[in-house]
Amino acid sequence: MEAVQEQTMTETGPLEYRPRKSRIGAWIGASVCLGGFTALSFTLGATTAGGGTVTWADQVGMIGLGVIGAGIILSFLRLGVRADAKGIEVVNVASKRYFPWQVVTAINFTDKMTWATVELADDDEMSIMAIQVSDKERAVAAIKHLRALLEQSRTS
Repeated sequence: MEAVQEQTMTETGPLEYRPRKSRIGAWIGASVCLGGFTALSFTLGATTAGGGTVTWADQVGMIGLGVIGAGIILSFLRLGVRADAKGIEVVNVASKRYFPWQVVTAINFTDKMTWATVELADDDEMSIMAIQVSDKERAVAAIKHLRALLEQSRTS
């Protein structure tokens, strides 16, 4: 087993982090959604209970719903965080924001949180959905790295 050496504050380099378990879950969920709707489209009978007919357009529409659902689920692959000596960039499902370290007051991640948050100087905060409790040790290491970068920016 290889020993891991702690980096000093002056050696803290850039961080690029993406969650592991939610990415796996997104791929599985998208596959199940697309596969389920595709299978459902082929198991529809030729007629409905009300006497209507099921056409090929209905089947294509059902598969299209599966594609849309899978696309929504795959949007969770966007999650990420990048940080360097200048600031932090947070990429969530529907937003991407960059904050210089001067406006960041804290990086929070307690045992009661689902994901980390970045606390800003204007008393606002933004979730860092990429750093999730489900990633356990990886998430804790990412938080320590972010906090070290924040501390390094304050001392330089």
